[in-house]
Amino acid sequence: MNLYLTFDDKHKIKKCFLNLRKYLIINSDEVVERLGFNKNDIDDCRSFIINAEILKMIKDGSSGRKLLGIVYSNPDLNDEIIRSIIHFSTDVKNINKVVLLVEKGKHEEYYELFEEVMFFPTLKKVHIIECQTYPVIWLDRPEEIEKMNA
Repeated sequence: MNLYLTFDDKHKIKKCFLNLRKYLIINSDEVVERLGFNKNDIDDCRSFIINAEILKMIKDGSSGRKLLGIVYSNPDLNDEIIRSIIHFSTDVKNINKVVLLVEKGKHEEYYELFEEVMFFPTLKKVHIIECQTYPVIWLDRPEEIEKMNA
């Protein structure tokens, strides 16, 4: 099972992919709201509680046998959050890898943190499994990507 991290919201994810019933979608804003916190008023204690809840949801979701993967949506992702989630996921036995799910050409500064980067489809709705991922080492060589697309 893969863990997909994205900056985009749940609505964009639903517009791009078909088989989301088989994926756990964790939206950070919904978690904050469900816990009864205000997104604009989060201190260190509340941040710890929110992070613990999200990590618990990832761990619990990864043990689900019916799920194909987990999509974590957080518009406020940053280097520290991404590194923390990648580090956490190495200890979760059912998560094979963490993949960045992003628009092509956006948030390129984070590509190097991931084994793979997957771009949102541009033309039609597809299954997440049908998307092609690109190893990060190839992103510097557009000719390799063109060979894969052919």
